[in-house]
Amino acid sequence: MFSNIPFPSLFVCFLIFCAWLHYEKRKATREDMRASKEFWQRESEANASRNKDISHLPFFELDEAQIPLSQTDDENICYYQEKVRGCLALPMMNLSGYTNTDLKLSFGIGNFKTLSSYDENYNSFLINLSNLGKAYHMAGLLSEAEKTYLLCLDSGSDKAIDYLALADIYHESNDDKKLTALIDRVETSDLPRKESLLSRIRSKVIL
Repeated sequence: MFSNIPFPSLFVCFLIFCAWLHYEKRKATREDMRASKEFWQRESEANASRNKDISHLPFFELDEAQIPLSQTDDENICYYQEKVRGCLALPMMNLSGYTNTDLKLSFGIGNFKTLSSYDENYNSFLINLSNLGKAYHMAGLLSEAEKTYLLCLDSGSDKAIDYLALADIYHESNDDKKLTALIDRVETSDLPRKESLLSRIRSKVIL
């Protein structure tokens, strides 16, 4: 490849490459240092921020009647039914749009623990609701599983596992109409790694 290139020219090219590589490394280091400095500066401001009114923040609330709670002897289903009921008794807020630093800056350091607990309760609800859908699916109760996973999505879940589980149910039911509707829903969303999720759902469409 380099047989026709004079040695001095090859050496100069090598030096230029080394200089460029050194420059890029230094540039990346400076950017990392700047990002780190900005983060700790914001975190310091957040930890000194005063409490602000949080009474206007909306709680996430759901009527128990919206959740499929079929009578069954299946222990796995019963376990997650009770877990979901327990979550509904706790105050919940969807604060997924905030980082910990954002929460403290926006509402004050004194409210951070309370708001974090509300957000944890919300995420715990979504996890247990998803597990309930999985339990229904494993028991062959496809209608209950579908309704439960749809409720997950309507409640704010952005987890690929919930979308894929719903796609599996539609695939097992040979329901391409609902699969297509699910694809449309994902296409118009701002879900993370959306293209990868769409590819996996589309693979389940029966041609």
